[in-house]
Amino acid sequence: MSDIFREVDEAMQQEKMVKLWKEYSSTIILAIIILLVSSASTSFYYKWKADRNATETAKLSTALQSDNPTEAILIAAKDTKASHKAIGLLTVANIKLQDGKTDEAAALYKQIVDDKKAPRNLRDLARIFHIQNVKEPNAEILAPLLKNDKSPWVWHARLEAAVLSAHTTQDYAQALSYLADFKDAQYVAFSLKQRAEALSHVYKIKQAKATPAPVAADKGGE
Repeated sequence: MSDIFREVDEAMQQEKMVKLWKEYSSTIILAIIILLVSSASTSFYYKWKADRNATETAKLSTALQSDNPTEAILIAAKDTKASHKAIGLLTVANIKLQDGKTDEAAALYKQIVDDKKAPRNLRDLARIFHIQNVKEPNAEILAPLLKNDKSPWVWHARLEAAVLSAHTTQDYAQALSYLADFKDAQYVAFSLKQRAEALSHVYKIKQAKATPAPVAADKGGE
């Protein structure tokens, strides 16, 4: 039975979102950029903004196709605005992960998190990736995201926070509190709910094992 629990715990550590990012990062980046560009209206300001988006998109696209995409993207990102810069850094971090350079990828994700000019959703996404890839994860980096129920990444953050609570401090009660609302939550992916349910099952058992058994009453005088 313990082998089953260990396998579940290990499976929980393998964030499916990372795999999706590795496989579909180009598509995700393109979709984000298209949304940025398509939001422009017919006014002069928004036309200028759309033109700038197109120019900066072209910079990143050209850099991505160069012989040394990581260096080229980092150079291009320096001259782009916050949203495109964050997208560029996410792309470079993905390349680093594919090359096995986890520490460098984690540092890039942290750079996005610390960039207050970057779009909040991209910063929140970077929080998730950072916590998954840093050697010594600090749950504090998830705190702003856990408080933001409107973020599309809040449920991913709750899963990560639950795993951290259980595996770093063995605080199974806290871990279970992060997982409590998944079952009845709307607009949460079924796969996330499955993972939350599996984790809840494991942590309830571990919590029961960690709780001292009640001391039997002394009946010696009877």
